Amino acid sequence: MAPNPSSQTGPVFLRDLDRAARRRALGLAIIRVAAYSAILLSLYFVIPVGGFNDQNPMAAWIRLAGVVLVFFGVLAYQMRTILAARVPQIRAAETVVEAILMFLCLFALLYVSLSVTDNSSFNEALSRTDALYFTTSTFATVGFGDITPVSELARALVSVQMIADLGALLVIVKVAFFTAARRLGGQ
Repeated sequence: MAPNPSSQTGPVFLRDLDRAARRRALGLAIIRVAAYSAILLSLYFVIPVGGFNDQNPMAAWIRLAGVVLVFFGVLAYQMRTILAARVPQIRAAETVVEAILMFLCLFALLYVSLSVTDNSSFNEALSRTDALYFTTSTFATVGFGDITPVSELARALVSVQMIADLGALLVIVKVAFFTAARRLGGQ
């Protein structure tokens, strides 16, 4: 008789789990993503955001570099969690959702900070909700046009986000699922 994958301690494919174990694994994944989202969005709305120092024109680019470093640091940590996961494919899918949400929040914080520094950076002053909405609509390539970058710096940062959107989505998905496959030993 073949061993039951649900009782194994090593990594397993989702398809190899019995129905109850599969439901449990997916349910836990949904709970983890919901908890991560709630924590991240709570942090997004309470983290203090100041404007840029007008005497340092490089401040926006330094903050952008900080955004990139935080993003890749958290992404590296998430790759480690995939490598330790019992069902790495589920953890990879969680990582995709979590990393994209973090990416959007980090850029939104950057836009809020820019708007605080100069209300004329966008066609309207951005609240945190406005910035998250703008970042998300830009990421989704919807671009409703209700909020637009006006200043040269805002347009440059939004251009960086648009280019990074394409790369981030591809890199996150590719790296997450490559890591999951590696954990499963190329099975």
